[in-house]
Amino acid sequence: MIGRLLVANRGEIARRVFRTCRELGIETVAVFTDADASAPHVAEADLAVRLGGPSAYLDPERVVEAARRSGADAVHPGYGFLSENAAFARAVLDAGLTWIGPSPEAVAAMGKKIEAKALMAEAGVPILPTIPLSPDGPVEMTAPVLVKASAGGGGRGMRVVRDPADLAGAVESARREALSAFGDGTLFAEPLVEGARHIEVQILADAHGTVWALGERECSIQRRHQKVIEEAPSPAVGPELRRELSEAAIRAARAIGYQGAGTVEFLLSDEGFFFLEMNTRLQVEHPVTECVYGVDLVRLQIEVAEGAHLAALPPSPVGHAIEARLYAEDSEGRPRSGVLHRFEIPGVDGEFGLGARLRLDSGVVSGTEVGVHYDPMLAKVVSYGRDRAEAARRLANALARARIHGPATNRDLLVGVLRHPDFLSGALDTGFLERHPVPASLAGPEAVRLSALAAALAGAAANRAAARRDGVLGGLPGGWRNVPSQPQRTAFGTEDGGRLEIAYRLTRDGLRAEGFEDVTLVTADPGRVVLETAGLRHAFEVAAYRGVVHVDSALGPVRLTPVERLPEPAGHVTPGALPAPMPGTVLRVEVKPGDVVEPGQPVVVLEAMKMEHLVVSPASGTVTALHVTPGAQVEAGVPLAVIEPSPPGEPGGGPRPDGPDARTGPEAGAEAGPEFRPELGTTTGTTTGTADDQGPGSAGGPETGSPAGPETGLPPAPETGLPPSPDTAHAAAPEAAPPGSVESGAEIGTETGARGTDAGANPGREAAQQ
Repeated sequence: MIGRLLVANRGEIARRVFRTCRELGIETVAVFTDADASAPHVAEADLAVRLGGPSAYLDPERVVEAARRSGADAVHPGYGFLSENAAFARAVLDAGLTWIGPSPEAVAAMGKKIEAKALMAEAGVPILPTIPLSPDGPVEMTAPVLVKASAGGGGRGMRVVRDPADLAGAVESARREALSAFGDGTLFAEPLVEGARHIEVQILADAHGTVWALGERECSIQRRHQKVIEEAPSPAVGPELRRELSEAAIRAARAIGYQGAGTVEFLLSDEGFFFLEMNTRLQVEHPVTECVYGVDLVRLQIEVAEGAHLAALPPSPVGHAIEARLYAEDSEGRPRSGVLHRFEIPGVDGEFGLGARLRLDSGVVSGTEVGVHYDPMLAKVVSYGRDRAEAARRLANALARARIHGPATNRDLLVGVLRHPDFLSGALDTGFLERHPVPASLAGPEAVRLSALAAALAGAAANRAAARRDGVLGGLPGGWRNVPSQPQRTAFGTEDGGRLEIAYRLTRDGLRAEGFEDVTLVTADPGRVVLETAGLRHAFEVAAYRGVVHVDSALGPVRLTPVERLPEPAGHVTPGALPAPMPGTVLRVEVKPGDVVEPGQPVVVLEAMKMEHLVVSPASGTVTALHVTPGAQVEAGVPLAVIEPSPPGEPGGGPRPDGPDARTGPEAGAEAGPEFRPELGTTTGTTTGTADDQGPGSAGGPETGSPAGPETGLPPAPETGLPPSPDTAHAAAPEAAPPGSVESGAEIGTETGARGTDAGANPGREAAQQ
């Protein structure tokens, strides 16, 4: 029997395993890096062992030594990091410890896709044809293909090729990426199957010959090959297809003598279903299976490792469950970092627990610092209902009402998908998010205006409260002016780059606000304002932090940036400077001074939150300066390079002076060519990566207008009562990184990339295969 278990992971999966261990009476050991010293999973464990720097989760020797030092007798790998590293599994067993997972031989058998497909074909599992891609031999393609890396997954080394002329370049690029990620540049190709679904089957096998197939999960809602929303069962799978999928998954497990929990992934199209890969570990989306089948998969993993027998038949499914992955990222999918001041999901009746109608599996709490070293997943929110419609409605409502104060998140995207008619009808495939544009913000323009008015009124209320508390002019009415004809004015920046100025007066007859003639003030307190418009009352909860105000209401969440009336002088920015769009590490510099670049050409490659991000030139020009070298750590907004725009007449430089559009006169100079502005760069977002990770939150930030304290360190602004933000704070804050030309690239360290190596995988984004 296991008495003390070490989880070789972090974030929400570590906390998830700890919950089951507490129920079983097993002591727990956490491991942590310096970046995670104050993380929730460290605080919750009975014992914790420091590993070292941010990449130490990938060091098998350190993790095994941590198990020895702590007196653990078992190791659970979680998912990502070393979970599919056969050498790590062997090291755990060689140390005399119990390994909560399949044998090292089974892990290795599924670690190389070409060999794995051959094994599956022998076992009678349907596969797509394999097209070898030899480094030396020519390859002919007669139809679109998908290039893949044999040694890993998660989209690393994956390229869609439709034109034969593009094949050589795609193979060269994919081989470099695969070699960097997995230490193996072996590639192959498969026919491209478009309009298909991503379906996976949960399996569980004991050491006595019993193999369960616990139904399928639908994972077709993907963003750049990364899963976003998962559900069980699939709306496309009926009883007969479910039986066929389950039988194929069981054959796959038996073919490699599998033991423990695992997942067999398939591509489902009109032509049938085809094997993609087998994940020899627990999946990020395992909670939806737990909800529908009423099982604790972590408990079953532990019991199987202790030698228990599974029942002859698995339990039967009941109801429907949907999981949404909540990430700290902007609308373009770029990761964001910063303090998560407040994190609350209303209606949660179980954290990491079974039997919940709304379940939260989270690696963060209010006050957690979302750093740049690991995947930006904050939490998984899971809804369970009698049917799919009930589960979708509950989940969308909970996410829309959540209080998430801090870095930007993908919450609006999740809610938009969950409420989309095509999603609700079950019309899904892996191209869903490509066909349907990113949905609009939950808060429309009028909601933003009303929220800004509420923020201004809450700030004034905070000023009054502070004045009364401090005995300074406490008897004067709020908004008092020596010249009553002049209203109070407060300005805010909005998330779309706009500016709202609120002008209002509080008179004996009530609120008088310019542009809000039909709005009546009901109450105004520092943290809550109630307004009435068109006969409807709306309550707004207002919370202010350093340089940002969050306003939550039934109209939608709104994030505002207070605009100072007397800002500090802005720092000088070199014309043509290309800023870092986020904090990170410089991986590569793709140009040198004097190079001529075209729009979209890569200039610098950054690593942030285990993903590569290509910072590209927004215009034609010449590189006149480089400010970084590989390995450099940079903050958001720091200039990486300077690009002098091409003059008129050169490629991309505007009309030629002697061309038909040539002009003379005072306006000629203004229209001779495009002005160079880094913010005009585009984000193409060709992410080709993945990982697996993080988030329960309880109450958070201070009330609006709170006096200077540990939260802000700044006094309230005299006009608003809200903590001001220095210009430099907004320019460099990870939560609001300055605009730049960035292309989200492949994640460094995909969760499947550590198979057979100790490089690459980390919890967070789980690969979605196309």
